[in-house]
Amino acid sequence: MISTHQLLRFTRSFWLALAMLAVFFVAFAFYVQSEKEVDRRNDQRLKSYSLAAELRQSSDDLTRMARTYITTGDSSYKDYYKEILAIRDGLVARPVDYHEIYWDLVLSDNKRPRPSSGEKISFLDMMRRIGITTDEFAKLAEAKMNSDALALIEQTAFELYEAKSDKPELSRQKAIAMLTDDAYRAAKAKIMLPIADFQRMMEERTNEHVLRGQNAATQLRVLCVLVTAILVLVLWRSYQSLQFTLGAPVSDLRNHLLKLGRADFSESIQVPKGLEKSVLGLLSLAQIELARGDAIRRSVEIRNQRLTQFYNVLSQCNQAIVRSHSESELFQQICRDTVQYAGIQMTWIAVVDHENSTITPVAADGIGSDFLFDQTISFKEGSELASDTPALAAKDGRAHWCQDYLASIGPRDWHAQAEKLSWRAAASIPLFKNGVVYGVISLYSAGVNSFDEEIRTLLAELAMDLSFALNRFELEAGRQRSRRMEVLRSFMLECINSSMSLDLFFHEVIKHLEGVISGSQCSILLLDKDGVHIQTDATPSLSENFSRAINGLPIGPGVGSCGHAMHSGTRVIVEDIANHPYWENYKQLAHDAGLASCWSEPIRSSNNRILGAFAIYHTVPTKPDSGHLALLEMAAHFLAIAIEKNQTESNLRKLSQAVEQSPNVIIITDIDAKIEYVNSAFVQKTGQTLADVIGQRPSILQSGKTPLFTYEEMWDSLRRGENWQGELVNRYVDGKEYLELAHISPVRDVDGKITHFLSVQEDITDKKRTEERIQYLAHYDVLTGLPNRVLLEERARFAVANAKRTHSQLSLIFFDLDHFKNINDSLGHSTGDALLVELAQRLKDSLREGDTISRLGGDEFILLLTGTDEHGAERVAEKLLQTVNHPYQIGQYELNISASIGIAVYPEDGEDLETLLRNADTAMYRAKQDGRNIFRFFTQEMQARSGRHLELVNALRYALERNQFQVVYQPQIALDTGNVIGTEALLRWAHPELGNVSPVEFIPVAEETGMIINIGEWVLRTAIEQTKQWHDMGWKNLGIAVNLSAIQFRHSDLPVTVTQILKQANLEPEFLELELTEGVAMIDPPGAIAIMNDLHERGVRMSIDDFGTGYSSLSYLKKFKVYKLKIDQSFVRDISSDPEDKAIVSAVISMAQSLGLQTIAEGVETEEQLNFLREQQCDEVQGYYFARPLNTAQFEAFMRDRE
Repeated sequence: MISTHQLLRFTRSFWLALAMLAVFFVAFAFYVQSEKEVDRRNDQRLKSYSLAAELRQSSDDLTRMARTYITTGDSSYKDYYKEILAIRDGLVARPVDYHEIYWDLVLSDNKRPRPSSGEKISFLDMMRRIGITTDEFAKLAEAKMNSDALALIEQTAFELYEAKSDKPELSRQKAIAMLTDDAYRAAKAKIMLPIADFQRMMEERTNEHVLRGQNAATQLRVLCVLVTAILVLVLWRSYQSLQFTLGAPVSDLRNHLLKLGRADFSESIQVPKGLEKSVLGLLSLAQIELARGDAIRRSVEIRNQRLTQFYNVLSQCNQAIVRSHSESELFQQICRDTVQYAGIQMTWIAVVDHENSTITPVAADGIGSDFLFDQTISFKEGSELASDTPALAAKDGRAHWCQDYLASIGPRDWHAQAEKLSWRAAASIPLFKNGVVYGVISLYSAGVNSFDEEIRTLLAELAMDLSFALNRFELEAGRQRSRRMEVLRSFMLECINSSMSLDLFFHEVIKHLEGVISGSQCSILLLDKDGVHIQTDATPSLSENFSRAINGLPIGPGVGSCGHAMHSGTRVIVEDIANHPYWENYKQLAHDAGLASCWSEPIRSSNNRILGAFAIYHTVPTKPDSGHLALLEMAAHFLAIAIEKNQTESNLRKLSQAVEQSPNVIIITDIDAKIEYVNSAFVQKTGQTLADVIGQRPSILQSGKTPLFTYEEMWDSLRRGENWQGELVNRYVDGKEYLELAHISPVRDVDGKITHFLSVQEDITDKKRTEERIQYLAHYDVLTGLPNRVLLEERARFAVANAKRTHSQLSLIFFDLDHFKNINDSLGHSTGDALLVELAQRLKDSLREGDTISRLGGDEFILLLTGTDEHGAERVAEKLLQTVNHPYQIGQYELNISASIGIAVYPEDGEDLETLLRNADTAMYRAKQDGRNIFRFFTQEMQARSGRHLELVNALRYALERNQFQVVYQPQIALDTGNVIGTEALLRWAHPELGNVSPVEFIPVAEETGMIINIGEWVLRTAIEQTKQWHDMGWKNLGIAVNLSAIQFRHSDLPVTVTQILKQANLEPEFLELELTEGVAMIDPPGAIAIMNDLHERGVRMSIDDFGTGYSSLSYLKKFKVYKLKIDQSFVRDISSDPEDKAIVSAVISMAQSLGLQTIAEGVETEEQLNFLREQQCDEVQGYYFARPLNTAQFEAFMRDRE
């Protein structure tokens, strides 16, 4: 027992310590609260100062805005003035950190230094919020009121300044005087004095609260120190009591407990004198008792573990018996399981050869298993291992155990292996098959006396289970042989009864038999008509040389296996060709063909005449078993039947094959419709033999689904002696109904009298289903099950005809899913297909029964709404948008998609489906252009635009080959020298009928149709060749700038094409400048950078056209290999009058200079524009001020004029 006195002393000290700790926490909490109160008061003081400062600052800002407005007349200052008042009165949201400097940071660009806080609150409400006293609030309210009074003076000055007067300057001076006279300054002072009083009152009150809080905090700190000292004393006393109670440090006790928990009793616990009743003393007693129990438990555990291992082995072996399909697989698994689960060193299984008194290992696992496979153990008397356990078990059929193997083993090599591999105990148990010792399983353990009585019982049970499995394998092998024979018999009978030729029959039989007998090669040799020579009729697997060599050999004794068999009429088994006398003259031939054994069976006719021989070859010496011999005999027997049948019943076979093997049911009845004959197709389908149905009527096949009038028509025709043909629904043995096309004809005798009826019934069920499927596929979409265009056209023709007849309207809705391609590209077509299927179901559920929803393909759908005018179509379109927009849960993805809808109405927008479809399609594309997820009705304006687009497309196809394009050149001038340094190549199209077509109109069409590639290459080639000609004329410094479209730029062959054209024209690359818009470059920045780098390495210069009109990314601009920025003419046009355009142009030039880029401005038309650009140090210009775009002759004249 633990000492009660020490335990009580420790308990009292412990509770006293807890009490002092509680007092300490309470005192500390009050101390923290006092400090927080001091902080709160200081924070309130700071907020009060900030609020007073804001009031003073806003008053100053109002004065400054009022004076600045009247002085400069700039209305923005008046707006600032009003905004300051609105913020102070809570009418406008306050900016963030408004109490700090704000309006001094608002510059002429009217950009605010800090964003809005979103909170609207008046100054008075803010004063109430900070929690000041009533007197203090009164002071600030007084200051606010005086500030409002001052605002009235300022507003009066505004009215005086803004009043219409003949002397506005005088009014302005008066207004300024109002804002600077003594009265104004006095009013200003009235604001500041209350603010000063407020600050003084707030300071006094705050200091008083802070001092009170600091005093309280000091007192509480003293209390905490005192309580801490008492707590330390109590804890020391508790510690001493605890140490005496425990008897050892806690760490030592913990280590002792951990050892006890791990059942580690190796070291006894030493208890100091006088501490026997401590916790340490109790642990010592517990250790002694636990050690005693552990010793008992371990001995029991070892024995149970050993038994458990062998039970596991027995379980695993039973599972192996169930799972294994062969002896070798079972034996190897048994060896592996005993080693793995029973802790056996090595296990091996050997097969007994009683004839030679030997056992041969066939499976082994464990340490030393490789040693066994080279061993053949003899159990004859006098042999070295005759007294070893495996030999004894094989000899007397009983289990033998050797508990000390090293002491009893005789041969040195076995003794060395046993000692090396720790084989200390051995067990060998016989395995029986059909009551005879078939094999022996031997196990070696690492411990002496490892096989006690219980383990021996388990191993004996294991051996019994293995013996049972061997018998089962033997039984299964017999069943397999029987099945193979039955399969072979059925196969050969089926082949014999089939319509195949004899040669094909031979080849099929050989192929089947080679599949049955693994590693075999079969042949069928027939005896020639002379009865003397061999004819190689079927040798598909034998070498061609071998077949050719034996063909024509005379039969006789010792002429190989087959020659001897055909001569003697007896079976010939040659297990080893190389050592058999029958093959003495043909050994080399067989060796070259890779043949090592041959079993041959003569083929006899029904009258015992030799027809040929059937042979089975192997590539290694092989001995046949009983199953092989039976198979050899059966094959020869059925081959004889087939040969005889082919020889004697050729004509009958043709007729029989036509009837018996017909897939159609053939029935012959007498004139009373009683069955006299049915073919095999009837038997197969009905499950009844001819004997079963003779005398019955064909009505036994009726399903009850054939209409009665069909039978009436049939019998009317037959009674008239006419043939009848029709469809019948019959039911066969499988319970299914079949649709059959029946041909029934009367059969007449020589006198013309009807004696029988012949019925040929062809199963057309699948054909009908196929026709129905074809019809379905022809009219419905495979994916969604919606009508396709074919069915839509059929229904549309009917609907249009009906609308025309009834003078009613119908509407056609064409809709396309927006950005559906993105789903297919990112999530895969399976996801896209699933979305289309769900959408189709929604559409079918949401439409009327008489409406048609059709899928044209991809993500395009057509709705045909009969009896629906514009208003009805609009409601349907709105409903469709809602239906499409509802989220789709496709697998793990929640997808959202929209649609663009075009609507055409009959008859206003077309009187046939083709016109309505075309016009609805046009309206749909207008919906896409207008932002998508909307619908648009077709209008004539769309028709005109569509017609113009088609006209341009058709004209563009021939514009290049008909020389309708012309390249003109606009000079580019260097501002520092005034010299022409290059030209920009511009494309013009003069069509004989359309006139001059603007590039703004035809370039997008060319890009859309892909014709821009050829057109762009032509422009590039023409411009480069023309520039080379001008170089040859003396203008050697002229460069040429050519614009690239987005499609040209993304073309992978662009760098190669440019280089080829330059080489063909013999023009240096530095004279070529390719212009592309920043929008083109930003479509795929990484790709653009790669192409630019390629062109740059080839010496071609790049520039950015229309810079500033699109999305300008400076980060990518640094990476682009460009040397020039072209300022768009939209900025140049108004730089003389628009400050924003001036600022943009100046910024672009400055930025280009910073990046080391040149600039060129286009659209320069006036001298003012030119002067401004020169002042901003723009490098180059072009525009009408110098010259319009010129043809070749005009440009040359322009250059001569400037010389």
